[in-house]
Formats: sequence, C-alpha cells, structure tokens
Amino acid sequence: MDAHPLTAMVLGLYLLILLAIGYTNRKKSAGGLTDFFLAGRKLGKWTVALSAVSSGRSGWLVLGVTGIAYAEGFQAVWALAGFITVEVFMFFYAARRFRKYSALTGSITIPDMLEARFQDQTNILRVVSSLIIIFFMIAYVGSQVVAGGTAFSSSLGLTTSGGMLLTAAIILIYTMLGGFHAVSKTDILQIFFMLLSVVILPLIAIIKLGGFGPILEAMHQQGGGFVDPFAFSFGVALSLVGVGFGSPGNPHIIVRYMSLKSLKDMRQAALIGSIWNVVIGWGAIMVGLAGRAYFPDISMLPDGNREAIFTTLGAELMPPIFMGVLLVAILAAIMSSADSQLLVGSSSVVRDIYDKLIGKGKVIPQKTLVLYSRLSILLIMGLAILLAFSAQEFVFWMVLFAWGGLGACFGPALLLSLYWKRVTKAGVLSGMMIGLITVILVKEQPVWTYMFLPDVQQMFSQILFGITYEAVPGFLMSLLVTVVVSLFTKKPDHADQTLEQLGQ
Repeated sequence: MDAHPLTAMVLGLYLLILLAIGYTNRKKSAGGLTDFFLAGRKLGKWTVALSAVSSGRSGWLVLGVTGIAYAEGFQAVWALAGFITVEVFMFFYAARRFRKYSALTGSITIPDMLEARFQDQTNILRVVSSLIIIFFMIAYVGSQVVAGGTAFSSSLGLTTSGGMLLTAAIILIYTMLGGFHAVSKTDILQIFFMLLSVVILPLIAIIKLGGFGPILEAMHQQGGGFVDPFAFSFGVALSLVGVGFGSPGNPHIIVRYMSLKSLKDMRQAALIGSIWNVVIGWGAIMVGLAGRAYFPDISMLPDGNREAIFTTLGAELMPPIFMGVLLVAILAAIMSSADSQLLVGSSSVVRDIYDKLIGKGKVIPQKTLVLYSRLSILLIMGLAILLAFSAQEFVFWMVLFAWGGLGACFGPALLLSLYWKRVTKAGVLSGMMIGLITVILVKEQPVWTYMFLPDVQQMFSQILFGITYEAVPGFLMSLLVTVVVSLFTKKPDHADQTLEQLGQ
C-alpha cells in the first residue's frame, strides 16, 4: 500500500538531511584516521552524550521495549534497569578512563587499547579482537538493513528488497562521506526524532483517553506483572536486567567516550546521556501501556506482532504528517546503530588489520588510509547486504546474541584493563575466548557438543537462579577466567604507573 503524501514527504526530507550532513562533513573527516573514526577527539558534550544514547538503543527501544511493555506491562522496567544502571556507571566512571587512556596511547580502536595496555608484540590480541568485531559488525549491519527494508516496505509501499537497498544506500553514502563527524551529527537528529515520538505519542494517547485511568484499568484487567513489576521470577527479571551486561563491551558505544573534546566535560555529558536514557526508556514503556488500552487483545495488532504496537497506535491516533515522524523514529533508531557499527567494522579492517598488521613498519599517508577506510565501509556494507539477502533468519539469530557476545568478549577485558593492575594479556585473551564460547553455547548449543558437554544453558540456569539470557553467564565466565588466568601469569610492565595516571 502506498504511503500518504505527507508521510512520504517527512520521510523524504529526513533522508535528504542525512545526505546533506554527510556531504557537508566530508572535508572534516579527510585529515586522517583519528578524524575519520573519532572526529579528531573534538566532539562536544551534547554530541557525545546524545550520540552514545542514539547508537546504543537501535530499534530495540522503539520496537522491542514498546512491545515488551504491551505484552508484559510494568515488568518491562527490568529491561530498562539493566542498561540504564550500567551506562550510568560507564558514563560517570569508566568513560573518563577510556578517553584519557586512548589519548595517552594514540588509540583509535578497542584493539589499539588492548595492545597498548598489555604491550603485546605478538599482535595476537589485535588479531583476535578485530576479527570478533568485524564478524559481529557485519551481522549487526545486516540485521539493520533487513529492519530498514521492513520499515520502508510498510511506509512507502516498496518491496522489502527495495527497502533494504534504499536503507543500505542512504547509510553508506553519508557514512562514507562524513565518517564519524557525520555519524555523530546524524545521531543527534535521530535521537530527537526518537524522543519526540516516544514522548508525544503516549501523551496524545492519555489525553484522548481522558487521563491515565483507562490505562490503569486495562493493566488491571491483564493482572499479574502488568501492575506488579515483581511478578516475574527472580531469574527472568535478572535475564532482562542482563541486557546491561552488553554495554561495557560494545565498541560502537565506547568510541563515543573516546571522541569527547575535553575531559572536563565528561560529567556533564554523563548527566545528559543518563537523563535522555531514562526519558526515552520510560516513554517507550508508556507507548506499550497506552497501546494495551486501545488494543486490549494482541490479535488486534498486525499478524499478532507485539512489536507493531508503536506504528499501530500511531496510525490510530495521529495525522499522516506525524505518522511520518513515527516512521522516521524507527528508521532513526535503525540507522543510528547501523552507521556506528559500519564505522567500527571499518576501523578494524583498516586500522587494525591493514595499518597495524599488513602495513606494519611502513609509513602510509593518512589520506590513503582514509580512502581505504571509505572503501572498507563499502566492502562491509556489501557483505552485510549479501548476508541480509541470503540468510535473513541467520542474521536475526546472530544479532540476538551479538550485543551479549560483544559484552562478554570485551566488557571484562576493558574494565579490568582500566581498573586492575594485575590483569594480564593471557588472562584477557582467555576471558575473551571463553566469553564468546559461553554465549554461543548458552544461545544455541550445537548438537555434536552434547557428546562431551552437558546442556550448558540448563546448567547455567540452575546455577544462576533461572537466568536464561546468554549475556549474563558469558560475561561472568569471561570475568572469572580473566581473573584466574591473570593471577597465574605475569602482569605487564608499567601497569602500576598506567593505572596511577588514569586515576589522576
């Protein structure tokens, strides 16, 4: 079905603005890799804060959290509690150390930081960590392309394939042109669309219902966890809280901390980011709760899909021009994550594989590296599109544990590197591998492993009071192995001085 002309106009204007931002920032990103991947470490506090929130939430917020709130009521607060709590810690405490250490060592990427911290002359940390990042980023971008194709097909009447190609083309153009400068600035635009949608839509719903009373009545009719966030079992609640375990290890969020212009602005950036996280998180929950008053039975939603509540409620209440804003909010959530993931994947290809390994010992002009970075963005997007078209089910299966997988691989490694002088290269490498393996086994254990392993998911569920989300056991196993192996291996030289510097 074709979109209303006003809806299509809003979408078209939004896409043109994204392209304009990419074009106007092309020269700023051409100076070198630090400019292209970290905006020269010159971003202001508002840009860093809003970009971190925007890139971290993706479609999970406007579609996932609204759907959880529609289906489960106030129990959805557990999903917010996890990532908000962890990101408050990251922004107020760890972010300062990320920014300071990356500047001290000239690090642009996570593998850069790990190699510098452990004085790794063998490059094994760089190789392993960059391959993990590239692997997950291709899957991440592929899933965003699929999601964008679905959004465009429902809003503009395109085929899903056409929508996927349009999504990929728009993201590709402005990211290739403007690098991190363009990505961070488009993130600001996108977070405003997300905020506008998840705040205005529930407010309009409440006004048209005549107050909050009908929503409370609908919640009481559902009973259980709709009105009592503690109705979940302890394990299920912690599984939702476990979403936060991914935050410390996802590179597309961490690079935001590294790009801030002044360390003095970090506290203010942390406060701004934390407030926006809370506001848009609760806004998303209110969309789902209001939706239950308008659509008491899930069968009233398209295909009985709870994640359709956002657009279905919008179509019920809003004029066509605001429907365009809602659809832009979905695309903004998708694109603000995809562009960041594309950039992180490219940085691992050019900085970690080409510049530091293949070109080791050579003097490669920075402009040449920027050109290769743009070409690598094209390559990663090409692989993501190929994956998206050929194996959509695999893409969604991958992205379900990509957040937790990156958290398990890099979260303990990075936090211990910044806070514990006794951590070692062997400990970090072992923890990364065990974390990745644990996440994979808990998510979907291959049949052939049952010949020599127990049911890993069931085992951890019993140990961890019923927790089933793979990020939690993955993170904990990675942390445990990193600590134990580090205690039995030699810590790197100058570790004491490094942590003293970071603590100043």
